Amino acid sequence: MKVEKVKKRDRERTKGKILKAVGDVIEQYGTEKVGVNLIARTAGVNKVLIYRYFESVDGLMEQYVKSGLYTSTSADDYLADMGPISPEEATEALTKVNITFLRDMRSRKATRDLLRWEIGTGKPMLTDTRNASALKIMEKIGKLPNYEDTGALMAFLTAGIYYLTISADYRDTFIDLNLKSDEDWKRIEDLCERLIRNVGK
Repeated sequence: MKVEKVKKRDRERTKGKILKAVGDVIEQYGTEKVGVNLIARTAGVNKVLIYRYFESVDGLMEQYVKSGLYTSTSADDYLADMGPISPEEATEALTKVNITFLRDMRSRKATRDLLRWEIGTGKPMLTDTRNASALKIMEKIGKLPNYEDTGALMAFLTAGIYYLTISADYRDTFIDLNLKSDEDWKRIEDLCERLIRNVGK
């Protein structure tokens, strides 16, 4: 029984090393370089273990997405630490969550690369994870005062944040926004806040 527990612990530790290696490879080379040989070398394991634990590169990517290692948990932590939210506090809470999400996306290249990979392959794993997270946020925050369709507002803001942060990886400007300027990203943060506040009036 004890031997079995040790084996299970070793297996979980090895799986954790492999999943971490996926993030390291994506961060350094992008999703196009995610392959069994490079992942195995980066993790310091035999590539046979990748096939044993994950079956394929797609299975490995799916588990990586499900692990949540690709994204910051600061928005989730913010919600977890928050007590019950009154309707009057919903606007402030939703604003903070969206600005935190924007900052996370700007700082995490691996997440942006995964989004591009998902769009290119047509696999919905990342979207499914993000949808589940957004539904938790909506459940915790509730509806904005005087505005029923919080889901549509979240979808609109999330899509805009995704597109602008991904765009910043391959272009310098978007209309009159300098995507390399913190000052111009503050314009986007201010707009998010203004949109949320105005629809909730």
